Amino acid sequence: MVPSSNPLIMVVDIFRSPTSCFAALYQRGAWGWQTYILLLLTPFLFWGYYFDIVDFEWLKYNLTEQLQASSPDKIALLEKNTLMASEILNTVLNRTLNIGLLAFWFFLAAKPSRHQHGYWKWFAASSVVIFPAVIGDFASYVSLLVNHGNVMSYAADLNSLNGLLKLPLTSEWSSFTRAFPLLLPWYIVLGYAAIGAWTEFTKGQALAISALPWLGYYFIWALYILIF
Repeated sequence: MVPSSNPLIMVVDIFRSPTSCFAALYQRGAWGWQTYILLLLTPFLFWGYYFDIVDFEWLKYNLTEQLQASSPDKIALLEKNTLMASEILNTVLNRTLNIGLLAFWFFLAAKPSRHQHGYWKWFAASSVVIFPAVIGDFASYVSLLVNHGNVMSYAADLNSLNGLLKLPLTSEWSSFTRAFPLLLPWYIVLGYAAIGAWTEFTKGQALAISALPWLGYYFIWALYILIF
């Protein structure tokens, strides 16, 4: 495989040739920081624009109605700057947590391999795995334009399943669908490419390592909701 020739080409190769991307990242792990920084930057741009264009009084009225039934203590927090900061912070923290935990999983799962890589090398790879979320941010922006800002905040992020289902805050599945990534198959494919490029594991092993943490986590969460 031919490694990406520079950091910008590496970003393009995430979508065009993942094996070239991971080959470049294998040689230059520091290039992974650019994908991580972009993942943290786009939520600021999207949510900043969202709260500029949305009719905040309409948003506040609808959120108040729902929170009265589910979390009345949060009604006092329905201020424009507070909500914007909350959405940005939640997105940034969730992405960082997902990348950090995924890197830890890859680090442990690859221990039997003859080719050993440090945690931060896997962190760089995990940043690439999650990077398609930037495409989701752009799609969310386009959706906002098409709908002239008439989108509730809990349904604005098209990275999540709730961007399609639009379940209200009163639904017991709301948190689950807001957390469930629509791009999950893409994440699994990129994880599979990373494991395949950096270890000697078989295709089946690489696919299992890539898919298991995602499918296991959301299966257990869904089961918990159904039972309790």
